Amino acid sequence: MRIYIKKSTFQVLVLCLMFVASSCDKDFLDTQNPNAITSETFFRTPKQVQQAVNTLYPAIGAIRVLFEQNARGGDAELTSGAFDVQVAYFNFQSTPQSGNSDGMYEGVYSMIYRANTILANMEKANWADNEAMKKELEAEALFFRGVGYFYLAHLFGTVPIVTRPAITNEEFNPVKAGSVDEVYDQAISDLKIAKEGLPVTQTDQGRATKGAAMGFLGKTYLYRAGYLGQNNFKALAAAEFKAVMDLGIYALVPNFEDNFTAANENNKESVFELQLGYNGGIGTPTQHRSFNSLPGIGFEIFLRPSKWLMTTMGAEKTSDNKYDPRYLQTVYFNDGLPLFGVPYNELGDGISCNNGISEGGLPDGSGTTVGGWWRKYLNVNLSCEPAVSEERGSDNNERVMRYADILLMYAESVAETDLTAANAALLQIRNRAHLPVKTFTAANIMEEIRKQRVMEFAYENMLYFDLIRWGLLKQALEDHGTEPQRENYDEVKHKYFPIPSSEINNNNNLEQNDAWK
Repeated sequence: MRIYIKKSTFQVLVLCLMFVASSCDKDFLDTQNPNAITSETFFRTPKQVQQAVNTLYPAIGAIRVLFEQNARGGDAELTSGAFDVQVAYFNFQSTPQSGNSDGMYEGVYSMIYRANTILANMEKANWADNEAMKKELEAEALFFRGVGYFYLAHLFGTVPIVTRPAITNEEFNPVKAGSVDEVYDQAISDLKIAKEGLPVTQTDQGRATKGAAMGFLGKTYLYRAGYLGQNNFKALAAAEFKAVMDLGIYALVPNFEDNFTAANENNKESVFELQLGYNGGIGTPTQHRSFNSLPGIGFEIFLRPSKWLMTTMGAEKTSDNKYDPRYLQTVYFNDGLPLFGVPYNELGDGISCNNGISEGGLPDGSGTTVGGWWRKYLNVNLSCEPAVSEERGSDNNERVMRYADILLMYAESVAETDLTAANAALLQIRNRAHLPVKTFTAANIMEEIRKQRVMEFAYENMLYFDLIRWGLLKQALEDHGTEPQRENYDEVKHKYFPIPSSEINNNNNLEQNDAWK
């Protein structure tokens, strides 16, 4: 979706985007056939408004981009199969014309436009005896718009703020906000309203809840504190995270692996996740995140776990002197767990799947014992070729926000003001991993929080942005980055992604981020 599309084309595309359901969505996301729908005939009933809100769920998939969000966090390194465009991005050599981040920008604005159209048309429906439903659907739309502006703020910086469907020429060609503060303000405003209107739990599993809104509101405050150096927002962040904790409905699941298999979706650790499922009538069932997984299961493999990540994850052993279970469930490596029955040293040139039976390329044990491949998000509880049933497809949901993230962000938010509370949150994280009990001081607690975020969230689209908001990306590149990364990284330029060049070319009112001009 482009901001600059002319009025007639724009309105048609908005309608098309709003009412086309993704084939991978779960049951509650099913919508009507859009072919006979017009802007004049739709939004006439509460059910139609709900159908429109349902289309926001597949739209939020734009916030999860596997390569670009995981390539520069230190936890991944390039493989020999990476294309030139991936190599350039990894090494901070890409340009606005490279288009690496365009999909995130366009996808998030598409979601925002859907939300705006819903909010602008809700009053057309007859809400008699359905005021509670109206309030909840409005809160859902604002949740998605708020999440969208949160991502735009820390991914792109100062961007246009659009809060209603475009009517005038100026609105079809919007200018940037006056500052990135205004973008954060919009995200905060939307999420504040959303948290008041959303229920604590939902009948339809996977819908946005009060906890999800509070979690994202807290995360918005915390990122604002880090990205903009406005530390006063940490207290506001802590209050939101504590409110999530006090709901009493979330907890860490005992088995870390359960966060990444289809059999354990929407568990008690899940605060918000993308609802994905295999449609048995279309295509072939695959392991989720088949890109960048491992030879045989994956294809176009551009990333693998970095040596630094494996050293970091293997450093602290459990109380009984074993590897941290998060390491074992994140990386497939020589001293780790077999995958689909295949030990790492029998992997050879890849795992082959024959009628659900797996074998390595070198079953005689002569395979390499060097390095590792991604294990996280593979359906390790299923067969090599995933089994599919009518009740559940083979694809894993993407866990966008886990309770572990709430605990660690809370610990970070109060580390300077309430060391006891910060240690208590950390203790829950360490206990789940069976690590020795430790108490951290004001001098070393942030170092531990940063380490635990690596242990928890490797390959989960967060570590790169953590380093930016902590002001530690340059230091990390000096410590364990590549020579081209160290040479090309610009602390100002690479704080944000560039605005897509196509947007700049087609909207005379839109300017490129200064560092990318």
